[in-house]
Amino acid sequence: MNRLFIGIEGGASKTEGVLIDENGKVYVTLETGPSNPWVRGFDNVAKLLKQLIDDILAKGEVDWDYLVSVGMVLSGAGQLESQDNLRRELKLLNIDVNKISIGEDLIGPVPNGGVVIISGTGSNCVVYNEDGTKKRAGGWGHLLGDEGSAYWIAQRAIKRVFDHEDNLHLSPHDLTKLKNEIKTYFQVESMSQLLNHFYKNFQKDYIARFTQVIAELVSNTNDEASRELFKDAGYILGAHLRAISPSIDKKLYEQGKLRVVVVGSVFRSWKFLKQGFVEGVSQGNTLPFNKIELVQLTSSAAIGAAIWGARRQGCLLSNVNFSKCFSVLDTIELSN
Repeated sequence: MNRLFIGIEGGASKTEGVLIDENGKVYVTLETGPSNPWVRGFDNVAKLLKQLIDDILAKGEVDWDYLVSVGMVLSGAGQLESQDNLRRELKLLNIDVNKISIGEDLIGPVPNGGVVIISGTGSNCVVYNEDGTKKRAGGWGHLLGDEGSAYWIAQRAIKRVFDHEDNLHLSPHDLTKLKNEIKTYFQVESMSQLLNHFYKNFQKDYIARFTQVIAELVSNTNDEASRELFKDAGYILGAHLRAISPSIDKKLYEQGKLRVVVVGSVFRSWKFLKQGFVEGVSQGNTLPFNKIELVQLTSSAAIGAAIWGARRQGCLLSNVNFSKCFSVLDTIELSN
């Protein structure tokens, strides 16, 4: 039997797990609920992860002893404190944590190093260099960060209507369509009823999903207020990349081209983000690279988690060419 590895990638909306062998063959793929321990609680997430592992083993008809490693890359698990807390909770559930490696969700798309920008429910940007160094910008959650994310866009849309109606900050664009869509989506008759969604029955992922409605407003009606929200999001995501650029190793932009993996639902609206993104990344000092190739995963990031977890156990999956699991979203020429 080939050696087997589990990879788990989890965020604020869902968690996916895979069982692969040393050649990259995928035997099992399963999906479950969100797994950010700071949102769901470390004990609850540990139970969810244990159940996911048990279900993967059962479906693959594999015993735990045959596993080489389990790589878990999770939103909210980027700090050592988070990893230690989760490891402790898993141990309480009688899981052999010696096989388990825990890291942040951004590792999944770039298990062998690289640059990644996530903009889904939340947002983050990081570079992992070959020498083990890394630099991040963002990723501090919806109270302290998440700029450019789906939650951020949705929250700003609602705040923009509030500010306009309060005569605090008047919008240069007509907000009628946006306001009507807000009331329809959240099933409220007045804007004041939205307070229940933010202060009593807060559901971050539900609020974030309103961004899809905003994207449809732009696509179907070319609503200027909605278009501006995406341009602003693009700008701040580009600024995140600019922020980490001095820390990106030269090996990652040979011949001047930097490859950036973009992940998350917000990038489905790339055509609305692009103008702001280019402005955000171009604003300021000259960058060390002159071209950016944006790529998207065509396979699950959980496979990357499995590769990363295997390497942490001293097992290099050299037969798995993860670099082929991408498609090009866009190539941007920079005028440095």
